Amino acid sequence: MVFTNVHAPRAFIPGMDRALPTVVRTGATLGANCTIVCGNEIGAYAFVGAGAVVTRPVPPHGLVVGNPARLAGWVCRCGTKLDEQLCCANCGDTYHRNDDGLAVEIRPNRSQA
Repeated sequence: MVFTNVHAPRAFIPGMDRALPTVVRTGATLGANCTIVCGNEIGAYAFVGAGAVVTRPVPPHGLVVGNPARLAGWVCRCGTKLDEQLCCANCGDTYHRNDDGLAVEIRPNRSQA
């Protein structure tokens, strides 16, 4: 995978003074040969598909694919794509939408990882 470091590079103009920070949050997965354009944030437990070109922030648990990358669904912390009710068929976790993307529902007797 590739991280760019200058948003609008020009070969004949030095540009490191125009470098923008890129943030990859805990648990995010970056697929083979994806490109992350600088200045974007990849949310916690997000999944960037192989070959995707990320040109804007990816929300927590967001699944993005394509060029440019588009939201194609949501993924659990365990990496399984969530169903339409935002439930994981693999581990049983359920999620709810919030301002940032998704957050896991806390179940009794289970701590949030």
